[in-house]
Amino acid sequence: MTLDELVGVLEDMRDRAAQAAPPVAMEMARVYSAHLSHVTLRRTEATPGQFGSPAPPGSPPAYRMGVLAGSVTHWPGPSSGLSALAYAGPHTIYAATQEYGAVHFARDHPYMRWHNDGGWWAKKRVEIPARPYMQPAVAEVVADGSVQRAAALMFRSLVGHY
Repeated sequence: MTLDELVGVLEDMRDRAAQAAPPVAMEMARVYSAHLSHVTLRRTEATPGQFGSPAPPGSPPAYRMGVLAGSVTHWPGPSSGLSALAYAGPHTIYAATQEYGAVHFARDHPYMRWHNDGGWWAKKRVEIPARPYMQPAVAEVVADGSVQRAAALMFRSLVGHY
């Protein structure tokens, strides 16, 4: 192989890898999304009529009706050259509160009022403990190798072997 041929092969490899970067990133996001919604967020299930969360603070929230798990999606991010991003996560109004915890205060009225299986409630302040689920899911798909395997399989399917 001549030097010019070698340069051509390396440029072809670079170009094919650059074209593969966005789909590889999306495949990694898809694997993470599936694990988050079908494994992490279903680890603890609430029984019908159960009041309060059966999931202890610090562990993923309990699966009740599947709204949080069902809101998990993934979408492409920016890409340039050999670098690409894809995003994944839930899209419910309370997703961040579950992940990080929060304190909610009554705003327009002296009390927040609501009814659930535990009866009627009126509170000026409600503290919701963190029940992280996104970061633990990242750690799980990295530790079990599933996100790396998905990336490698997608890359090989698009780029092939040299």
